[in-house]
Amino acid sequence: MLAFQKYEDLLTIVAWMYYMDDYTQQQIAQELGITRTKVSRLLSAAKNRGIVQIRITQSLPDYYLLEKELKKHFGLKVAVVAPEDRKLLGQFGAEFLLRFISEHKPCRVGLGWSTTVSSMAPYLIRKSTQSHQKCSVYDLTGSFIGQRNPYSISWILAEAIYAQYIPLAVPVLVENPSIKEEPSIKRALKEASQVDIAFVGMGCMGQESTLLKTKLVSSDTMKDLQEQNCVGEVLMRFFDDQGRPVQTFLDDRVVSIDWNAIRRIPLFVVMASGKEKILPLKAALKGGWVSGLVTDAYTAKSLLE
Repeated sequence: MLAFQKYEDLLTIVAWMYYMDDYTQQQIAQELGITRTKVSRLLSAAKNRGIVQIRITQSLPDYYLLEKELKKHFGLKVAVVAPEDRKLLGQFGAEFLLRFISEHKPCRVGLGWSTTVSSMAPYLIRKSTQSHQKCSVYDLTGSFIGQRNPYSISWILAEAIYAQYIPLAVPVLVENPSIKEEPSIKRALKEASQVDIAFVGMGCMGQESTLLKTKLVSSDTMKDLQEQNCVGEVLMRFFDDQGRPVQTFLDDRVVSIDWNAIRRIPLFVVMASGKEKILPLKAALKGGWVSGLVTDAYTAKSLLE
């Protein structure tokens, strides 16, 4: 080992080699005849003594600060904040979902249909020829509106990642509740309740509701739901302004996973943005059953105000 007149000399030399001359810690260890572990300790000591002072000239991006604050304030596992652009929201959501799948194989992915969730469709593209046969994609709710549901993208995701697709090939709202007792439907619902991650939209009440726009419910039914203190819904499961489940007259006819299943899913991600979604999002976050959020900067700021 080389002789150093002072300990500070050693700290300075190690810091200079690492930060200015771009040596690796292993190269420094070999050059000075010390261990790599000691190099790491010396670099830490150099920072603690002020020999090394790191200065970052750029502020952290707003979206990153919003993501950190959302996670801290609401106890979320995941927060993704996109700029105020619906197309970018779909892109950001798809990138997170595909990254999750890539990092958690095998995995079971559940999707609920919604206009916002469907905005991910153009970005769910095949990025490799690798098969993920151990991954599977599930409908969390009945996926048909009429002959085909334009807001359901479960099959698109399954094709994109070469995964098995387990559909719920019935309407979300059925006339005859006994349909839910059919073996294939019961089995699909049971399997859907055991997913590792769920990606769902957030439904609001009133004239902006997708349920109303798609004529799943009538104006009178919507008024009745609001009179029952419903402020929002996920998978046609309704909740009040504290995020507590509300039992409604529609429950027996709804084909989707229930509240017990929603609470058990390890990562339950809501994807929503816009002024009309702020009230139901605040309520859902109070309820504690949302563990992930994909939204835009405007909505994130409104939730944190």
